[in-house]
Amino acid sequence: MANSTQPHPPYLRAFKLIYLKKISLVLMLLVITGCEMIPKDSFASSVTEIEPVHINITYAMGDGAHHKGIQTIINDFKKSHLNVQITVLEHTQQAKGYGDELSLLDAMGQFPDLMEMRDTQLFADAGLLAELPKSIVGLFDNIPSVDGTIYTAPLKAEVPQGIVYNKKMFRDWGLNEPATYQEFLELCKVIRNKGVYPLVVGGKDLWHMGFWTNQLMLNNIYAKDQKWNRKRTAGQVSWTDAGPKRVLQDLKMLWDNDYVVSGFMNIADHQTIDYMVSGKAVMMMSGPWMFNQLKQADPEFEIGFFPVPDRQGHIYILGLPQPSGWAMSSQAAVDSNKAKVIEQFLHFFYSNEEYPKYLQAVSGTPATREHEPFESTSLMLKVQRWLSNPNMVKLRGMEHYWGKDEIPPGFRNAFFQVIQEMIAGNISTDEALTRADQIWDQLKVRP
Repeated sequence: MANSTQPHPPYLRAFKLIYLKKISLVLMLLVITGCEMIPKDSFASSVTEIEPVHINITYAMGDGAHHKGIQTIINDFKKSHLNVQITVLEHTQQAKGYGDELSLLDAMGQFPDLMEMRDTQLFADAGLLAELPKSIVGLFDNIPSVDGTIYTAPLKAEVPQGIVYNKKMFRDWGLNEPATYQEFLELCKVIRNKGVYPLVVGGKDLWHMGFWTNQLMLNNIYAKDQKWNRKRTAGQVSWTDAGPKRVLQDLKMLWDNDYVVSGFMNIADHQTIDYMVSGKAVMMMSGPWMFNQLKQADPEFEIGFFPVPDRQGHIYILGLPQPSGWAMSSQAAVDSNKAKVIEQFLHFFYSNEEYPKYLQAVSGTPATREHEPFESTSLMLKVQRWLSNPNMVKLRGMEHYWGKDEIPPGFRNAFFQVIQEMIAGNISTDEALTRADQIWDQLKVRP
């Protein structure tokens, strides 16, 4: 019998070495695949758990609540996914609109891997966007497609815009919410006669001009014809027609009557809050995302909110779903590691733990199928009643259409600049309308 203390033959030592390597490999695979079973994130992968992955993200940063809500979740993701390196591409959006900022990033070769997308038709046509992963699409009941493809995951359900106002000043002065547009103008006159500006507008952020412009276009154009954009592209209607002319006349009237805080071109969107809580202005056109910001600035501030009626007392509000939200770049989609991490991040964003953080920051309503609205304030309940009220007709704003109804790329910002020139008195209303027609025709790319 061989002595048990004697060295093993060379072939046996080799066999043991191979066996141990196989066992180690199996254990490693079990550890790696076990990571995929973590309840916090069912989309973790063996690749992303052991290899660092770097992605660039950007989103519209002009609104403070929106910025805070998204950045909070990005920070949470980074803490729990140490293998993922995220760079947030910063931008100011003061001189340009958000779409222009994305175009600039593309021109510099820095188009983000994951981004908030608003001008989906434009960037999809340029081949810069990838189809949204099916696991993300499944989180929602209804996402509008663009040319048959779903590119975006909505950040929240669409909410209406309206007049956010100082409820205490209304009560002290015996003022009521208007039932017609004429009553709204009379309300502005009463407030101005008391030595206070009725309205504040954040004209330093060009996109802020869209709040008033879109509301008046709902009342005077899209309420009558939701296919107006495609008709304008086809040359069947004109900006010099009665409806568009009324839009610009109504806009100019607010400034001509001194109803808007002077120097509005030097006031950024976030600065409008200071004018409201200090009592320098009583009202502003905005949306529910301002509620929390006002309360943070002054917990005692009493917020009121009403829609802007048309001259007959009809109410038209924004509220239809749009192809906007989180989108993945086509370049990131072909990188399997990046694509997996982005899918992982989106599931994290819409998780039960994280998504409410964003919604609470922006006073938003969930767009996902499974999430129920969290406990709402009386103001948010009022917003929800607007959306469910059949007498409040839900429409889309000028830049919220796509396909054949899309406005020409670049038209929105150019149009807002024309409006600011008109308000400043540099051009007349008729000149502004003629220039809008010219810009539309110069920029249109679709037949």
